[in-house]
Amino acid sequence: MPGLLFAVHLSDGPMSAPWIIAGWAGLAAMLAVGLWRVREDEVPKIGVLTAAFFVGSSLHIPLAVLPTSVHLVLNGLVGVVLGWRASLAITVGLLLQWLLLAHGGITTLGLNVCIIGVPALVAAWLYPIMRKVGVTAFARGAILGAGASGGAVVLNFLALLFGGTEDWPTLARLVLLAHIPVIIVEGILLGTVVRYVEKVRPEMLNHINI
Repeated sequence: MPGLLFAVHLSDGPMSAPWIIAGWAGLAAMLAVGLWRVREDEVPKIGVLTAAFFVGSSLHIPLAVLPTSVHLVLNGLVGVVLGWRASLAITVGLLLQWLLLAHGGITTLGLNVCIIGVPALVAAWLYPIMRKVGVTAFARGAILGAGASGGAVVLNFLALLFGGTEDWPTLARLVLLAHIPVIIVEGILLGTVVRYVEKVRPEMLNHINI
């Protein structure tokens, strides 16, 4: 079990019932927001970002110092591109990972969506504000890419620390430390993506209104 918990996808079993219930309640609220007045022309973009999130966060990177691996989160990318629809892509992506790859869990699906989706929604909210105040495209992407993935790691850490069925403090801290390289990579990746897309297709970035 501990090896499986290094990913930012909590598996079935380690979380207490109140946290699992709270996760499903959070998922319901996020889906209600994400589904509100979805337009038909938004569906292709949501589908593409769902696929990108599914594939990107399914690629595991072995750690040299621990007998396990970590993976990209890409919730910053999803938030910056999809805005408030990010929860839709994340929910479907995580469900497919459980169904096709046995990664994550079905009882913890709601909690996993909250852990990854809440930072994505924060990034969605901050992106137009940062653009309006004149933060450069690369800096915007780097801050939100690193911040969103870091936020997911911190929420995962807190869930393990306070909501686990067992005492996981050491494991929770190792999960936090293991993802520091991932946070840096995600910042550079999203910074590069935002800088490029703003030059060629700026309308792709977070123009979904609710």
